[in-house]
Amino acid sequence: MIINEKLNVLLIGSGGREHAIANSIFDDKKMNKLFCAPGNAGTRDIAENVILNIMDNNEIYDFVKKQKIDFIIVGPEQPLENGIVDYFKNKDIKVFGPCSYAAQLETSKLFARNIMEEYEIPQPAFFECSNQDQILEIRDKIGLPLVLKADGLAAGKGVIICRNDADLENAIEVMLNQKKFGSASDKISVEECLIGEELSVFAVCDGLNFKFINSAQDHKRIYDNDKGPNTGGMGAYCPAPLFTQELKNKVEKSILVPILQAMNDKGAPFKGFLYIGLMINEGMPYVIEFNVRLGDPEAQVLLPLIESSLFDMMLDSVDGNIKEHNITLSSDYAVTVVLASKGYPDKYNKNMKIEGLNNLDNELVFHAGTKYKSGIYYANGGRVLNVVGKDKDLIVAKNKAYSIIKKINFENKYYRKDISDKGIDKLKHD
Repeated sequence: MIINEKLNVLLIGSGGREHAIANSIFDDKKMNKLFCAPGNAGTRDIAENVILNIMDNNEIYDFVKKQKIDFIIVGPEQPLENGIVDYFKNKDIKVFGPCSYAAQLETSKLFARNIMEEYEIPQPAFFECSNQDQILEIRDKIGLPLVLKADGLAAGKGVIICRNDADLENAIEVMLNQKKFGSASDKISVEECLIGEELSVFAVCDGLNFKFINSAQDHKRIYDNDKGPNTGGMGAYCPAPLFTQELKNKVEKSILVPILQAMNDKGAPFKGFLYIGLMINEGMPYVIEFNVRLGDPEAQVLLPLIESSLFDMMLDSVDGNIKEHNITLSSDYAVTVVLASKGYPDKYNKNMKIEGLNNLDNELVFHAGTKYKSGIYYANGGRVLNVVGKDKDLIVAKNKAYSIIKKINFENKYYRKDISDKGIDKLKHD
C-alpha cells in the first residue's frame, strides 16, 4: 500500500485499550495528527483529546469535516453497535471496525449463537429465555452448572456462572428482577457450562481474509484464583502457551473461516479486529463469545508485541488488503496488571490523587480511568491504570509488571497478585 500524504486520524474511546492503540500509532510515518475522543490523561501526552459525544454520529461528523479527518479508528463496542462505521462509510470516510450488523456478533449473544448454529461452529448448547420459568425448565432439562448471559452489551459483566440452585436464584434476581444490566438482559442466553481452559485469540479481518495477531489469557474475576464477580478484566498475558499450532489450525478451520463466510453470506463482510473467546475442552476449541474489537486489557499486551506497523494493518483491513499484510511479532511475553479502585466492579471512590507516574523510567503504563488537572493525575474510574512488563521469560515479564506497581500509589489501590500464573504453570508442565 502506498500513501503519499500523511493522515489525520480520530481514535474513538477513553480506556486503556485506546491508550495502547494511540501509543502504537502516534509516531507512525503515515500519521499527521492524532485526535482522541474523549481520550484520557495518558492519551493527552501523545494526541489531542477532544470532547465529543461518541454516540452522536452527526456531532462526530462535524468534527471530522472541521479537522479534515482521513481515518477513524473505533476502540469500544458501543459506537459500533450505534452504526458509526455504516454512517461514515456512506460519507466516504474510512473507518476501522465492523458495520453494525456484523457487530451483532458481540452486541447480541443470541445473534452470535444462532449464526454459529447455522454454520456449525463449535459452541456450547444454548437456549433463549426471557423469564424465570423458562430458565428453570432448562435447569430441569440439562442440569447444573449453567451459564446465564445477558443478550446485549453489559460492559463485560453480564455473565453469571451458576454452579448450584442458590447461584441460579441469584442470577435470576440480578438479571430479571433487579435489572442490573438494564435492557441487555431482556433476553438471556442460558448455556451449557463447558469445563476446560479459557483462551482468547485475536485476528484482523478485511471481510474475506484474516491474519492471526496473537493469543492471550484474561483474568476476569476480581479476586486472586478467579474468585468473586466478573469484571471488565483485571489483567492479561500474551502469548498463551496453550495456543499451539495444532490448536491454531483447528480455530482457523472450524471457527474463523466459517464465521467470515457467514458474515459475507449475510451481506455484512466483517472488517476489523475479531476477538474469539474460547473454551478448550479435550483439545477442541468451543466459542464462548465473540468480541468485535480488541479486548481491554488484552490490547495492552497484544499491541506492545507487534513490531510491524499497526496503522498499516488497520488501513489494509479497511482497504481489503490484509492477505498481503505481514505482521511481525516480538518473541517476548507481555504481562499487564490492572490497578483498580477498591470496591470495583461495584461501588468505588473517584478523584484520588495518583503519585509516582512522573518517576517512571520508560516503563510501560497505560491509562484507563484517569484524568489530569493542573499537573496532577487523578483516579477517575474503576479500572485506573494498566502496568506492562515484557521479557523473553514469562516469569521475568510478570516480575517486571509487579515491580512497576510499587512505584505508583493512590488511595484504595487494588490489584490481583496472580496475573499470568496460569501460563507459568503451563510452561512448567510442558
